[in-house]
Amino acid sequence: MSTEKKLAVITGAAQGLGYAIAEELASSGHHVVLLDRNEKQLQTAVETLRSAGYDASGKPIDLSQTDEIPAVLTQIHEECGSIHVLVNNAGVNVVKPMNQVTSAEWDFVMDINLKAVFFMTQAAAPFLSDGASIVNISSVAANSPRPLSVAYAASKAGVLSLTKTASIVLAPRGIRVNAVCPGAMETELLAKMAEDMSELSGQSASRSLQNYIGDIPLGRVSAPGDVAKTVAFLASDMANYITGQSLNVCGGWTVK
Repeated sequence: MSTEKKLAVITGAAQGLGYAIAEELASSGHHVVLLDRNEKQLQTAVETLRSAGYDASGKPIDLSQTDEIPAVLTQIHEECGSIHVLVNNAGVNVVKPMNQVTSAEWDFVMDINLKAVFFMTQAAAPFLSDGASIVNISSVAANSPRPLSVAYAASKAGVLSLTKTASIVLAPRGIRVNAVCPGAMETELLAKMAEDMSELSGQSASRSLQNYIGDIPLGRVSAPGDVAKTVAFLASDMANYITGQSLNVCGGWTVK
């Protein structure tokens, strides 16, 4: 990867996958700006990265309030310069049967998982350097039925469609737009999902999760770092002829 100091903006970066992506990009020489709605966790995440010698800063934002996005990105640009990497990672889930999902729950998932991705991309576009990279975090759920996570799966399918469209619109500036589709991953989101499935099934959280995941050919649930390395690859010059694509990072889960 290039050793040139580049600016990377990551949403939902105070914990889990978002933090792992920020750490991976920071370790490869990027100045990382972490965005998250949890100000306490955000501050801790930034301080942890700085204590490790990385160039990091943070901006609190609730991405469901899309009218706040342009001002935050303008501020980042004024303070740090052009954006070289944008990672739309923030995501939420609602676990319940399809016939029980409320309108408010549907909107909550769509607002964070899809609407915010669009408006982050739209607002960031004027501040992206030519040749920049956008990496959207979708999911293997985008391409398979999820009876207990219907809104999540639909939102992540929307991210894949948006990724393809944005790759065409931004291509004249050499800006690449790709998506990464994680499978089961050791994050707070998966742990919460296991708890929710346990309440629905009456089984333990670990048993409910195992029933959901089944067999993974590589024999384990991924760590956030596994996915973060893929994001860093797509953000780098090594992927400079890849755009409009989606890449599953799931240990072979989708093969079975």
